[in-house]
Amino acid sequence: MAHVKEVERAGGKPSYIVRWRDNGFKQRSFKVKREAERFALKVESDLAEGQSTDRLVKNSKTVAEIVAASMTASAPGLKPRTRQSYETIYRNRILPTFGKRRASTVTRAEVQAWVVKLHADGLSQATVHHHYVALKKAFKHALHDRLIDHNPCDGVTLPKTHATEEPSVVFLTAVQVERLATRLDPVAPYDLLVRFAAYTGLRAAELAGLRVRDLDLAAGHVSVRQTMQRIAGEWVVGTPKSRRSTRDVPLMHSGLIADLRRYKMSHPRSGDGDALLWPGRNVGSHVLNYDHVLDVGSFRRNYFRPALRALEMPDMRVHDLRHTAASLWLAAGFKPYEVSRWLGHANITTTDSIYAHLYPSDYTEHVARFDAFIGVL
Repeated sequence: MAHVKEVERAGGKPSYIVRWRDNGFKQRSFKVKREAERFALKVESDLAEGQSTDRLVKNSKTVAEIVAASMTASAPGLKPRTRQSYETIYRNRILPTFGKRRASTVTRAEVQAWVVKLHADGLSQATVHHHYVALKKAFKHALHDRLIDHNPCDGVTLPKTHATEEPSVVFLTAVQVERLATRLDPVAPYDLLVRFAAYTGLRAAELAGLRVRDLDLAAGHVSVRQTMQRIAGEWVVGTPKSRRSTRDVPLMHSGLIADLRRYKMSHPRSGDGDALLWPGRNVGSHVLNYDHVLDVGSFRRNYFRPALRALEMPDMRVHDLRHTAASLWLAAGFKPYEVSRWLGHANITTTDSIYAHLYPSDYTEHVARFDAFIGVL
């Protein structure tokens, strides 16, 4: 039960304190008796429904506190890079705006205004969405713990994607891949790395995480089992992006297979299956070191982009070699579901959303099949 008690404040004016028990005594004061009585009814209703009344206390948890609780609860299930991304978003964009606010006082209108401001400040639609998801995640945790009675992120409208915000994707032809690789001959094995990336479609972290034993030339595939990512200045071993990202990718280029066989035999640590397959670079020099992790960002700055400029080819990301692999596979007539599996997409819908425009459009076989069906009728 919630009780209303009248007390005298300094100056002789009355004050009305609502007291109740819910995991210990709680109270809240009001200047008007009618407001106190209405609040007491709200407390009793929540207690009858088994809801926590923590959110009704003026010193209820702040957004900073529910963010910390949410991160603690979800940390065991987050990959290190994902956890770092959340922490960065909270630290830079969410806590400066909402951190000191009581979670129960944040409104949908305030979240909407915050989303609009993020986009107005120049953040892309995708980045705004990531920030919104992070804030909604914290409030969802508070809602489940009954610290708030609604999620203020519900009903918020996110900015729509415009064509100018979509990252440009570059697809190389097989001839361009070979030209680019040839340009990198002086810094072998980075010439082979370019061809390998363009014909297997591995992600940057997957390339960096490859070990000698992952290259199974007898079976004709490369096994993707671990990743290497730099997090907070340290290299961290992780698992592939999703369950389907743990996969075997076939090596379908005979010339690539022959080059990989020679490369594996000459690898300075070929007898150590756990050794990294690709070398990194000694800091401050162009000396390649097989004890260092392949830093794809450094590779792009120091070798990949200079080679593109020298060949007067369009500027591109190393990730575009993954897109190149997909485009070459589809052009070769491989089925979209096969390409999806080799790329390690979570589902074929992802493959469709990126590469549907590359699917073959020769309907000769379909026409013949339909004509044969109609002719039976």
